[in-house]
Amino acid sequence: MTEEELDNSKIKIGELLVRNNLITQSQLQEALEMQKKTGKKIGEILIEENYVSEYEFKNFLSLQKGYRQINLSKISNEIEVSASNLISKDYALKMKVFPFKFENDMLAVATLDPLDIYLNDELRMLTGYEVEPYISTSKDIEVAIRTYMSDEYSLKEVEEITKDLDFSIEDDLNEDIDLQKNPLIRLANQIILKAITMRASDIHVEPQEKYCIIRFRIDGILQVIREVPKTVQRLLISRYKIMSGMDITETRLPQDGRSSFNYHNRFIDLRFASLPSVFGENISIRILNREESIFDLQNLGMPQREMDIYEKVIKQPYGSIIITGPTGSGKTSTLYASLTQISSPEKKIYTVEDPVEYKFPQIMQVQVNQKIGMNFAAGLRAMMRSDPDIIMIGEIRDYETAKIAVEASITGHLVLTTLHTNDAPSSVARLFEMGIEPYMIASALRCVVAQRLLRRLCPACKKEMDLSNIVISDEVFSLLKDKKIYGKAGCNQCNNTGYLGRVGIFSVMLVTPTIRKMILDKSGTDAIENQARQDGMKTLLESAAEKVADGITSLEEMYRVVF
Repeated sequence: MTEEELDNSKIKIGELLVRNNLITQSQLQEALEMQKKTGKKIGEILIEENYVSEYEFKNFLSLQKGYRQINLSKISNEIEVSASNLISKDYALKMKVFPFKFENDMLAVATLDPLDIYLNDELRMLTGYEVEPYISTSKDIEVAIRTYMSDEYSLKEVEEITKDLDFSIEDDLNEDIDLQKNPLIRLANQIILKAITMRASDIHVEPQEKYCIIRFRIDGILQVIREVPKTVQRLLISRYKIMSGMDITETRLPQDGRSSFNYHNRFIDLRFASLPSVFGENISIRILNREESIFDLQNLGMPQREMDIYEKVIKQPYGSIIITGPTGSGKTSTLYASLTQISSPEKKIYTVEDPVEYKFPQIMQVQVNQKIGMNFAAGLRAMMRSDPDIIMIGEIRDYETAKIAVEASITGHLVLTTLHTNDAPSSVARLFEMGIEPYMIASALRCVVAQRLLRRLCPACKKEMDLSNIVISDEVFSLLKDKKIYGKAGCNQCNNTGYLGRVGIFSVMLVTPTIRKMILDKSGTDAIENQARQDGMKTLLESAAEKVADGITSLEEMYRVVF
């Protein structure tokens, strides 16, 4: 269809839709019959009957009538809240209009019908500005209204919170943001960037009954950053949902999404998750730093003796290596560091993860999707048909996954995976409980690494402690006697916590011929642990005590994590 044809105002919208195969002639006739009975506009009927989407209809209407069209969801960074709040939220919802910015001394307004002269006159009287109407969809307008407009909304509130964060936005963000015009976007980004500068791994926006709390997880511990008013809560959560591609009109179901930007030439990935609560939606944001240095085995904190054993095991051509520990103990980082160490052009590496947190070149990473039946077991079965050398499984959760992983180890593949157990010897019992035969475990298993993360004492303020005044067990005392022990103090550098960064502690159990025979005999966890210690395995307590003796962490932190 040519522009001349589209510009011909005699061609009705229904005929245009038929000509472009968006509706059929019979659908048009049915809509015309309904129009005679109801008096509704033809477009309204076509949309209600799902003959055409609202977006498609508005697009054709703009072509036929020469309206300017706007997709509000794609210009969120250009929306000026000072413009949108010139009218009340109730009025905007009732009339389906949304003022979104100032344009050459005129007020740009998204509306369903740009030719509604009565509405345009009313808006001019209410706002004091000449109106420049744009055609948009009902959903787009409603989403924008609920995101940016509130009868209680105070621009000053948001601006004051932004000042309190005491952080200036850098110029190298990916987004082209006019920060002065949209304090909401500035606030949302400042919270994220402040979290990055404070080394936070997670941001939590937590609605309460009368206010909203923003907390950062720093070195594994949550810290309250500040409280914000309920009005700011709704706007902030809506902004984060827009950033991550969530549906902001859906507030009853959990959602997740992703976003990223470049900060000081570092790629920062953000993983968002929303969860409805009685006081509103809770938003958590996982901050994923792609810096290669965090996936270097040498930076994990593993002692040299254990490092030598572990590096030798991961370079073997086949067998299973299990990393064990609770959630947040650094298992994924150890797995990624291991893959980085052994990755080469000669090896085909697959991973199956839930979710894929970091992306690596030359590694085929598969995302678990339970909704379509793509679980760990399904991913593993597919990988076994795809000529792998090395397989990384995010977590062994069930018998089927465990069985395939063990079989892959026996048939010439190196398998790295995780389990949730308290220590290394317990992993054998866990596989027994899942139903894996002892002979398969004995044949497949090469090494089990239990790990935890301890907070490092801040080097700027840590202080020496007198061990004689501290009540500790005989076992710990024997490990620390004649050593200088340090404790936390607190300063500006560590945000008065006394700690700065984290370090791993590791218990590496090598499956020796003796332990392999014990697995075949289905020996208990205590017996396997005793043999492993005779073979040279250090417990997590011993590993933590070494870090205390070296002045890296405190007794208090050791007891918090290990006991």
